[in-house]
Amino acid sequence: MDCCIISKLKTQPFWFLILFSLGLFTILRFTLLLLNWFYVNFLRQPKNLKNYGSWALVTGPTDGIGKSFAFELARKGLNLILVGRNPEKLKDVSDSIKAKFGKTEVKTVVVDFTGDLDDGVKRIVETIDGLDVGGFD
Repeated sequence: MDCCIISKLKTQPFWFLILFSLGLFTILRFTLLLLNWFYVNFLRQPKNLKNYGSWALVTGPTDGIGKSFAFELARKGLNLILVGRNPEKLKDVSDSIKAKFGKTEVKTVVVDFTGDLDDGVKRIVETIDGLDVGGFD
């Protein structure tokens, strides 16, 4: 005894079977994409940023997105090198991060990139020398 859907499909013209198959594959593909999206956004474990290095360099950490980014990296357990042009703001952010995340080490580099770039880059390189600064491959 055949299933009623299969017996109905056997009586349909060939073009209908092709369109029906395409529709089924489209629904299956959409379902798999939706399940993948759900897994990636809700079930997958986050990346361990320390696998990239134990130090992170953050530019513009005194305001806005850079400041939020620095706090988020410190929350995830990374040590920070903060690069900015205002020494007072850098100290305030550094002190705030140290107060909130006691184990986090913070180094600051005062650089104004509107001036001499070579001098600024040299100070950054000197600061990160010997540190395990993370980067993406």
